[in-house]
Amino acid sequence: MKRRSYIASVTIAYAVGALLWVYLSDRFIESVGGSIGFGVFSTLKGFVFVAVTTALLYFALHAAAQGTDEARPVLAFRSWVLFALLALLTLPVGLISYAVFRSASDTLLGERRGQLEFMTEAVARSIDADVARGMLDATPQAPQQPQAALLAIVTDGSAGFSRLQEFAGLMGDSGRVLLASKTGSDGRWMIAGAQQALPDALVPLAAAGAAGLAADVITPPDDVPLLVAAAMVPAANAVLIATVATADVVDDVRGVAFLSAITAAACLVVAGALTLLFVQRQRLRVALAEADQKAALHAAEERFRATFEQAAEGIAHLDLDGRFLRVNETLCALLGYGRADLLGRSYADVRPNIRAGAVGSTSREAVSSLPSGTVVEARSDQPHLTRAGKEIWLSCVQSIARDTPEGEGYIILMASDATARIVAEHHLTLAEAVFTNTQEGLVVTDLAGRITAVNPAFVAITGHGEAEVLGQTMRFLNSGRHDRLFYQLLWAALKDNGVWRGEIWNRRKDGALYLQQTVISTVYGRTGAPESYVGAFNDITQARKSELEVDRLTRYDPLTGLPNRTLIFSLIEHELTRPDTQCAVLYIDIDHLKTINDSLGFAAGDEVLRAAAQHLRKAVPEDATIGRYGADEFVVLIDGCEGPKEAIRFADRLIDALGEPFTAEGVSNLFINASIGISLYPEDASDAETLLQHAHSALYQAKSRGGRTYAFYTDALTRDARARVELVANLRRALAEHEFTVHYQPIVRLEDQTIVGAEALVRWITPEGEMIGPDRFIPVAEETGLIVPLGDFVLATACTQMARWRTARLPCAFVAVNISAGQLNATDICAKTEAALAAAGVPADSIEFEITESMLFGADSGAESKLKRIAELGVRIAIDDFGTGYSSLAYLKRFPISRLKIDQSFVRDLPASAVDGELVRAMIAMARALDIEILAEGVEEAAQMAFLIANGCTFGQGYFWSRPLPPERFEALFSNAFGAAGAKSASR
Repeated sequence: MKRRSYIASVTIAYAVGALLWVYLSDRFIESVGGSIGFGVFSTLKGFVFVAVTTALLYFALHAAAQGTDEARPVLAFRSWVLFALLALLTLPVGLISYAVFRSASDTLLGERRGQLEFMTEAVARSIDADVARGMLDATPQAPQQPQAALLAIVTDGSAGFSRLQEFAGLMGDSGRVLLASKTGSDGRWMIAGAQQALPDALVPLAAAGAAGLAADVITPPDDVPLLVAAAMVPAANAVLIATVATADVVDDVRGVAFLSAITAAACLVVAGALTLLFVQRQRLRVALAEADQKAALHAAEERFRATFEQAAEGIAHLDLDGRFLRVNETLCALLGYGRADLLGRSYADVRPNIRAGAVGSTSREAVSSLPSGTVVEARSDQPHLTRAGKEIWLSCVQSIARDTPEGEGYIILMASDATARIVAEHHLTLAEAVFTNTQEGLVVTDLAGRITAVNPAFVAITGHGEAEVLGQTMRFLNSGRHDRLFYQLLWAALKDNGVWRGEIWNRRKDGALYLQQTVISTVYGRTGAPESYVGAFNDITQARKSELEVDRLTRYDPLTGLPNRTLIFSLIEHELTRPDTQCAVLYIDIDHLKTINDSLGFAAGDEVLRAAAQHLRKAVPEDATIGRYGADEFVVLIDGCEGPKEAIRFADRLIDALGEPFTAEGVSNLFINASIGISLYPEDASDAETLLQHAHSALYQAKSRGGRTYAFYTDALTRDARARVELVANLRRALAEHEFTVHYQPIVRLEDQTIVGAEALVRWITPEGEMIGPDRFIPVAEETGLIVPLGDFVLATACTQMARWRTARLPCAFVAVNISAGQLNATDICAKTEAALAAAGVPADSIEFEITESMLFGADSGAESKLKRIAELGVRIAIDDFGTGYSSLAYLKRFPISRLKIDQSFVRDLPASAVDGELVRAMIAMARALDIEILAEGVEEAAQMAFLIANGCTFGQGYFWSRPLPPERFEALFSNAFGAAGAKSASR
């Protein structure tokens, strides 16, 4: 058992035993009739005593357990001192026992006094007049001595006396009962029936009892103390007196006090005995520990000797002069010497400087520094000479050992044969040189494909530095030319055969594609399990280009350089074999090419075809496929086309690209038109031939409409496309004929319902009076680029209107104008803004630009600098539809934002929606923290306005105040104060 466990167990056992003894002693007190108060006091006294003695016992045991050989006398002295302290506790325990006895005596006397008073009064009241008269007249035959008469019970067996006998029996063996009356002219008290005077000690109590109930402890002369109670008998002129000897009351207490003293003494004896036993046990343990220590020292010496002799490494002890003191058999075997030959020999005899630099200066300094203690350990690989003169390499570790800190000590040398490792390292150096200097690119990966090493040729071929590629997978070189199936087959062959050979297209750091001849091999470990992969490759791009040039002559059109009919058909077939592919085929015909050939000649026609091919290449993405399918026909394959809308976008781009002017045969500003037929896979066909056929059919539909348009193979899609073409044409016409106008919606300060500004909103009113909503024409304008001139019109109109309002002194501080991504990306946005402000003659702070979150999220550094320049002009920047973008708040610190407009989707369900409420509160709190103004859009109800005001929103905008209005109707709003009724009427 451990020392702490033993101390804890002995202490706990003592405490439990002592508490159990206290508990049993208290139960004994209860059983002999002790009072409740005395029992509680005794219990508390016992607990305090047990706690004190337990703590002293624990400290005694703990002090005994700390003893050592040098401290044994001190240990014994402390133990006896502690035991003496425990013994001295006997005196306070005795005092406590006496106090307990006194307290218990007083308590019991008080309880018995109350009981006696109650019983005496009750019996006195129960005696009727006849009985009382009979007792007074009775002449008992009792002794004549006063004391004897006092202690005798008055009885002659007549009626009434039996009740007094029962009363006396209830009071115990020492209980007595008598009657006394006041008779004679002298008024003395007489014992009833005995004609004897009442003892003087009882006279005051009898007198007090005549006046009322009385009780006291009295001590008659030459007698024991008595507890006496006196009560008036109402039925007669007499007093009933009851007495009990106090000795009988406190007899039980004496037994309890004695028991408490015995308990304290027993606890002291047990504690002292345990202390002495533990001290003896500790001394025995110290003696046993010394014996075990000697045995362990002997065993350690034996183990050291066995380890020294049987170690797999050579071990030697050298003195500080470098001479062998002890050597083991392993070192002797390594050097070829016997033990006797090495002992006393200098270490320099077996490790001479047989070649320059064999022992480096650093190593020599380290070994020489060992005795001084500045170097704790010296490690090195050094050549050694065997007895036969053969050179071997040993890996040596030298350290200093001292028996005492001040002693000189000796050097410990541990050596192992490193010849094989040195040879392996040499081979590894050669392999590293080959790895570094080979012209083939080499790459090593782990089993997960992560790169662990590359050679300089890899860096030269790919353009990626070593630090860039370590830890990455080879996927970062992916060219995109191989599908998933290609790589699945590669890994399957590598796992099954351990090697894969083939060609792979990869991408250099600069984005250029190159073709490499590759061999990937599996490296197996000693257990036969694969550990890594090694790839070796050569760049064969130039060689393949030569091959492709030959193939190009047969597969490409010599005039335009595009794939010819055969190749484009094969490419479409290949695209359709890819799983889950979606693509579109655009069949393009150059309108009226025959007219150019007839008027300018076939050379001009060829120039037109070459120019058309160049325009098509510029208009389509890099991964799209373009081919010349006939004389004036081209085919464009758009892979990954997700539907008709994307196909329309490409068709528009191609038509616009082919409509650009060019020069042919000296004729400048030549224009050509193109018609396009579109078919989609897999919606319109399931194979390449049918897909081309359907696209060709759609082409004739487009040409039948006059050319310079497109048509889908599906009639419904064709109708939609026609409607869009018409909308674009009408949009261009509307811009040219000034069919657009600007309406204004008020921006209100919520605190006082005052109009502080307006938002300019464009409206399209046709000549027929139809108003076309911005949701219909704005997306088309953005797609076609018409949003730029449309936005310029709105900006110029807003500046002009602001100038009129300033002249009319209307309290409109600013007009907010929405800026599109096309306007922001335009190079002259800042110049246009300055020009519009100057033309209208209004200050810059009277205009506010509203941009969306999505525009900021995708904004590049150029857009950021433009916004900063606009802000420097004094134009304020507001974020429209805040909260609906990409939820990236980084732009709040990147861009000069002055106002945030909470999108109406968050306001619509206020105040009923708890989620929207929390989001709006968060936006308001964030804007306040960043010192940015906050405005809520889409306010339509008074409850929404009240919620915004209660949560600190500054500005509001919505139908609650007014719809967007023409300028003249908007001006009328300034004459009305926005109250509850006014707001509703204005909104209508």
